[in-house]
Amino acid sequence: MNRFKLLLTLTLLTGCATTSGTRNLSAEEENKQVARAFIEELYNQRQFDKAPQFVAPDFVDHSPGATPDHKGPEFVRKQAEEMLSSIPDLHFDIQHVVAEGDLVLVHWNATGTNPKALDETGKPKQLQLQGHSLLRLQGAKLVESWDITDQLGFLLQQGFKLLPPAPASPGSSGTPASSPAES
Repeated sequence: MNRFKLLLTLTLLTGCATTSGTRNLSAEEENKQVARAFIEELYNQRQFDKAPQFVAPDFVDHSPGATPDHKGPEFVRKQAEEMLSSIPDLHFDIQHVVAEGDLVLVHWNATGTNPKALDETGKPKQLQLQGHSLLRLQGAKLVESWDITDQLGFLLQQGFKLLPPAPASPGSSGTPASSPAES
């Protein structure tokens, strides 16, 4: 009898485990296709007028540095136009796309030349930018985004330098000395 109870319990637990976390794979696949099309058409093909097709009116950008006014398709359009005016040949290559529920994560690499960042021969430098965009979609439109990019690597490629902090003077507490005008 104990063996029967154990078998019944295991069967019930297995049944609960397999049905409790159902996913809508077709909706996730559709969201992945929308994310790919958004990057391809808006950024790579420069079809800025398609922003409302991909971006909901109440879209919000939660990326580092984003401000509360970073909302809606017009913001996304303006942001794309500004980015592509500073690096006119910027092209995004999608490396991976993963979806779960209404979230899509896109891992991308972008390349282009910055006419203001010249190499030693005077030609614009070829630049690479890497990042991830986490997008939340609703009704096949972007409603939220969180972008993480390798901004330090991008700046270093353009000639910016990292400088270590100045060493503290001997006997100081590590805080900068105040100038006579501050005393």
